[in-house]
Amino acid sequence: MLTRRRVLVALGGVLLAAVLFTAWQAWQVQRDLRAAEASVDDLTVAVRDGDESARDRAIAELQDASTSAADRTDGLWWAGLTKLPFVGDDVRGVRALSSSLEVMANDGISPLAVTIDDLDRLSVDGRVDVEVVEGLQGPVSDAQAAFQKAAAEVDGIDSEGFVGALRPRFDDYVDRVDEAAAALAAADTATAVLPAMVGADGPRDYLLIFQNNAEIRASGGMPGAWAQIHAEDGKLEMVKQGTAGDFPMADVPVLPLTDEEIAVYGEEIGTYFQDPGFTPDFPRAAQLWRAHWDAKFPSTPIDGVLSLDPVAMSYLLEGAGPVPLGSVTLTSDNLVEELLSKPYLQLDVRAQDELFERAAGAIFDKLTGQLASPVDMVRGMNRAATERRFLLAAFDDQTAAQIEGTAVEGRLTGDDGKTPHVDIGVNDATGSKMSYYLRYWADVRATSCAGETQTLSGSMSMSQAIPPSEAAKLPVSVTGGGIYGTEPGTQLTFVRIYGPYGGSIGEMKVDGKRQEVDAQMIEGRPVTTLAIALETRDDVIITWSMATKAGQIGDGEVGVTPGVQQGSKDSIFESSC
Repeated sequence: MLTRRRVLVALGGVLLAAVLFTAWQAWQVQRDLRAAEASVDDLTVAVRDGDESARDRAIAELQDASTSAADRTDGLWWAGLTKLPFVGDDVRGVRALSSSLEVMANDGISPLAVTIDDLDRLSVDGRVDVEVVEGLQGPVSDAQAAFQKAAAEVDGIDSEGFVGALRPRFDDYVDRVDEAAAALAAADTATAVLPAMVGADGPRDYLLIFQNNAEIRASGGMPGAWAQIHAEDGKLEMVKQGTAGDFPMADVPVLPLTDEEIAVYGEEIGTYFQDPGFTPDFPRAAQLWRAHWDAKFPSTPIDGVLSLDPVAMSYLLEGAGPVPLGSVTLTSDNLVEELLSKPYLQLDVRAQDELFERAAGAIFDKLTGQLASPVDMVRGMNRAATERRFLLAAFDDQTAAQIEGTAVEGRLTGDDGKTPHVDIGVNDATGSKMSYYLRYWADVRATSCAGETQTLSGSMSMSQAIPPSEAAKLPVSVTGGGIYGTEPGTQLTFVRIYGPYGGSIGEMKVDGKRQEVDAQMIEGRPVTTLAIALETRDDVIITWSMATKAGQIGDGEVGVTPGVQQGSKDSIFESSC
């Protein structure tokens, strides 16, 4: 006979069984995910060491663990658990992570394993093997699609309420898979454009600009050195080298400038070879450099402009290996100091130019020769492109279309739909190499949303990493000697802050003092210029407000000029709508 007591006991037994079953399943899923994490670590070591058998074993273990976790969290039971209070969001996170991991492990990792084997044959004796590049296109594209799918499984999930260690592990995974997806997107583009770029369809010539971050420009740095790169049938040669001084100042701009460009940048952007980088829009800067080139070398048309800075070169040397240069050996650790600091402390101008020319040639030979680690080389190239330290402007329509919208294009974004963009360009106005000691960061956040218009709040901190009293004792080649009126040991920078397309710039302050905002327009974007003097080691703080164009209700993106320090200063801010 059923009694209330027996019913309660039976229900209690069922509930206990459900709890125990769920706990058992959760423990097994946790075990699977930890096993997958260990496999990823093993895979990283195996790839670094070039151990093929260990790599294949780690991939198999990762696939087994991720499939097990995805199978356990699939189905009605775990779907029902997502509806429970308190733990439902954690369950959703574990399900999404497990599903994402399975896609990445089974559909993304395997194609990449094939590409790793082929990277050793990518470049031999200064010649890029076009057949190898073309063979990489399919696997890289497949892997990119898988990683994009894996990223989509976890993107958009709010981890704020996750319990214990789940939140940092989940957030770390999301960051890693997003980073990998972006890297593979760049690699997919690279494998598509590389054959034509290295001359598979006919000879190509490029102007390679070395942007010197020690004298900063919005595009990266002053182009103190350049080289002509000839590509034919995969063979790359540096056929000509020189310095910015090889291009005399033009009497009039080398290309017609718009009234907006003259108002924002001055005619110098079109008359001096050193100054197209005043604009953070690399395609426009490249057009101006091309015009300078055509005026100097009319019989040798170029097919594009490439740009590298010394920080990017340091990333590439992680894969290329050390580069002997006279009594010094350039490595990824010392290259920036050896090229951006010591020459200006120890050498006269002529010796500096000779050093830069020899360094450029030696690094080029190393990058196009036998690589110490092709995997690290590819990783370094991707990092350089992501940080906008490796840029490409292509003058043929097909390649230009293929790189459109990518980081390597370096375009100043225009109307981008729902995404508000804020960009900050930093330009030296001291006439010196004091930017080697320049430190800065910037932050933007959305503070409110009304009528599909977001209000933004921004801040920027700038400082000098050396006391002015010490800096004043440095050679004139570093301090500038006060040539443009800036006291030796201090530095003056022009900071240009670009608001979102169609938006506006509101109140602006420097160290709490309100500034007169003379907002101008450039290609539909408001921009204002501040002259910032760094005369002590104290931080100079810039703050401002902005409003977006109506309809720009998505998360925003901030682009900041890359400087002498490693890493990217770009960021993303969350929408307030």
